[in-house]
Amino acid sequence: MKSFLKILSGNSFFYSINLYLISILTFLLLAFSRKDGFVWLNQFHDSFLNFLFEKITFLGDGWFIIALGLFFMLFKKYQTLAWIILLSYISSGIFAQILKHMISSPRPSVFFKMHQYQYYLDTFATSRIGFKSFPSGHTASFFALATVLSNYWKKRQLCIVLVLLSVLVGYSRIYLAHHFLIDVFAGAIIGIAFGSLSAIWIKPLIKVATTTKKNKSLAFSESPTNTLLNQ
Repeated sequence: MKSFLKILSGNSFFYSINLYLISILTFLLLAFSRKDGFVWLNQFHDSFLNFLFEKITFLGDGWFIIALGLFFMLFKKYQTLAWIILLSYISSGIFAQILKHMISSPRPSVFFKMHQYQYYLDTFATSRIGFKSFPSGHTASFFALATVLSNYWKKRQLCIVLVLLSVLVGYSRIYLAHHFLIDVFAGAIIGIAFGSLSAIWIKPLIKVATTTKKNKSLAFSESPTNTLLNQ
């Protein structure tokens, strides 16, 4: 608990912005029903926005997060950061998938069809279908990444950019008709939580890995075969 509070106090600017963001999302969730909120947030649609948000949503894709983590892995200076990025993605992803399998929540196109609402978006044709809408995995992944990067560099300008990108990734999931606002809201909280916790978890994990590596090296050097080879 102390470690978590230390992370919060060490980057209060980033967490304050996200607190305001979560407060706004909470207000919207209370002010609109699931249907009305989705319709209100999708008032503007055109071919340019379709193209733009299809590119932005990729920032929350697992392949992008993994590629970024592996990129940082190439530099010795940023290897710890790389491991935190990968850990935050894996942990937030696992938790999001557990919730998806526990909670049956229809995707927007399925929801509107089920309830026979006369509403249609051009993005319904390419949107995901089924009953695994809650929470938004893409949103969780990018909020986790944004949290990790913000906590690593702790620069205000970077925090603002990362929060704005997080909002755009989250909104892209609604715009492209993959998710509702409640899904994005949950994804954001999951991402921030696991992005923060990963910085705490990485230290004991690295310590265990280092100890195991040393023990293996010691065991190999003391093995009879290795002793004969060194004679």
